Amino acid sequence: MLEEEYKYHHIGLPTTISQKNEEYNEEWKFYGSGYFESQFGIEWLRIEKDSPLHPLIKTIPHIAFVVKDIKSSILGKKVIYGPINPAEGVTVCFIEIDGAPIEFLEFDRPENEIWPNDNKLINPVNRIKNKKESISFKYHHFGICTNLKKRDAFYLKDYKLYYSDHNSNPYGIQWMKYETDCKLPSIVQEISHVAFQVNDLEEAIKDKKVIIEPNSTSKGVLVAFIEENGAPIKFLQIDEI
Repeated sequence: MLEEEYKYHHIGLPTTISQKNEEYNEEWKFYGSGYFESQFGIEWLRIEKDSPLHPLIKTIPHIAFVVKDIKSSILGKKVIYGPINPAEGVTVCFIEIDGAPIEFLEFDRPENEIWPNDNKLINPVNRIKNKKESISFKYHHFGICTNLKKRDAFYLKDYKLYYSDHNSNPYGIQWMKYETDCKLPSIVQEISHVAFQVNDLEEAIKDKKVIIEPNSTSKGVLVAFIEENGAPIKFLQIDEI
């Protein structure tokens, strides 16, 4: 995925359960929460049945990217909603790829001038760099939980899961199907996760709520999961071999 084209912004997780500090969107008929509190852009969406949003957006988690030119980004793509302007200075559009909704956002001025928020570690404006701790977080992939095994899926025996290749599309979409006897925490099996490549795994998980301790999934790769805002987040440290 080319960083200059797509900059990670947030993930949207549909839910039927009321969340803390929900805000209601009258136009799209959903309750949103978490984005302004989450350092990693975890947003929960409790969507009403008569919402005008596309059925995929209502039922499948989505990932959102900031783009420079939304018209160019959606050219030749399967558009499922928009483009629209949810606020002055912002254009939003959803496309579908491989059965998953992808959101694009185009800002005509800095986001903080539209939605003031200084809480983010992952921020497309500052090149997703946490200067305070000198830990870099680079978007790697988005793992979406599913009950169906995707065609050409790989099998990870130690974790008892089937997963698709996130490199097969420019947005890093990866489908995850866990077997019934999988031993991973239920939050990982039930809630889709966003993954970031970090330069120092131990520092990245420091003072975080760790749900899977650092472990090696393959040579030169260390992985750990934390929980933030009720969702799993994956960190990968990939060392040069």
